[in-house]
Amino acid sequence: MSQADRIEDKQDRFISSLAAWLVIAAAVSFTLWRSAKGAVPDVEQFDLMTATMQGRFLVGFEALWQRSSGKPVDKKYLFRQAKQSLDHNTYAQRLRFVVLAGEFMGPTEALERLRMLDDEYRRRRGEPSADDEKTAQLLERLFILRQRDPPALESFLERDREELCRRLGWFGELALVPDGADEADARATFLASALRITVAFAVVALVIFGLAFGGLILFIVLGVLWFLGRLKGGLAAGSARGAIYAETFALYMVLFLGLSKAGRYLLDTFEIRQGTLALSGIVASASLLALIWPVFRGIPWHIVRHEIGWTRGRGWGKDALAGIGGYALALTMLPFALIAMTILTKLRDVLGFGPDEFGPSNAPGHPIVFAVKESAWWVWLEVLFVACIVAPVVEETMFRGVLYRHLREASSHWKPALSVGFSAAAVSFVFAVIHPQGMLAVPALMGLAFAFALVREWRVSLFSAMVSHGLNNAVTTSMLYLMLS
Repeated sequence: MSQADRIEDKQDRFISSLAAWLVIAAAVSFTLWRSAKGAVPDVEQFDLMTATMQGRFLVGFEALWQRSSGKPVDKKYLFRQAKQSLDHNTYAQRLRFVVLAGEFMGPTEALERLRMLDDEYRRRRGEPSADDEKTAQLLERLFILRQRDPPALESFLERDREELCRRLGWFGELALVPDGADEADARATFLASALRITVAFAVVALVIFGLAFGGLILFIVLGVLWFLGRLKGGLAAGSARGAIYAETFALYMVLFLGLSKAGRYLLDTFEIRQGTLALSGIVASASLLALIWPVFRGIPWHIVRHEIGWTRGRGWGKDALAGIGGYALALTMLPFALIAMTILTKLRDVLGFGPDEFGPSNAPGHPIVFAVKESAWWVWLEVLFVACIVAPVVEETMFRGVLYRHLREASSHWKPALSVGFSAAAVSFVFAVIHPQGMLAVPALMGLAFAFALVREWRVSLFSAMVSHGLNNAVTTSMLYLMLS
């Protein structure tokens, strides 16, 4: 090939990559716009589910402390924790704090908090909604009865009990079984449930902490081996095919958005209500058809498969262990992500983009939480299928396989450490911003994705990164299930 032909070929690859990135940028922008339009009721419901998890943990912690130490917990401490966690955002969430105030400090405190909430809301926002006002009235009647005499709860009508539980869910049940009431058996059963949840959460938290500590050791060991030149990444870059992988990823984004929209339209048209998560996962898997593009452009499939990481690697067993190590490595990045998230939250509030005083929090959250809340066992299986199989396979293939390959090829003339760092960071950013958790979750998602990219670089095969990704999703969804079930 002549010098002129090489220059022309380089220009063609640059134009191709630029066009692909324009498509990627447009797809990412559309995804962000669509996420920003999330329905307010959904955001409010997510806040209320988060409040339920926090409330269960505090009540369960009290029961666990008393059983393990034989000493009562400082209820003022629990009250302060509840106030810090729940006494903000919407009227409905603050009503849930009122219930915890009654649990930890008694009915007099609950009635005072209820009065303060109503006065403040009317002064700042006017009349509360009819639903919120009705819930507040039910709570007021209940706590007045509790203030007089716990056994007097018998006069709280059955229909009012059912209504309170329908409106407040777990918090309604908590309000109806105070300590010292006639419903001693119901109280014991309720506390046993909260205790099981807290113990399970504590066990999972200890496992995660142990993995994070192991991940820190792994990070240090790998850093020393790399510094000594004994750690060699298996991903070799330097071919002229990088632009085609940019095109492939752009096609994937278009396919994913289009298929998701088409899938939602079909589900709504045929009024399909069961199996929707599994069907959505199958539709998302169809976006892997984008892998046909590099073959169509003339790259043999065996080369494509090798370059995107669809290979056996160095052995399934070793790569699976490396995937577990990759997840542990990802956990070590989360403290830095939490610091970044805190800074972003403060910056958002200073710039005036924070939530209204009585509005939803807009905290990071994923729509799959609504599915996790379902008690049906088949819905839980669907969640596991989508979160632990479909998402790791599809996302690792397209992000750590296709897009990471493109960026490593584009930066292959740089120093290896710089090329890997840039490619991993860029892929991680795109990965994080297209997820529906919102911009505040970007640091945490980037931390996880960065670790997955390093595992991909280290092991060549995507299998290790898929294991890391799947393990992270399994732990996250399991914790949500424990706290919401």
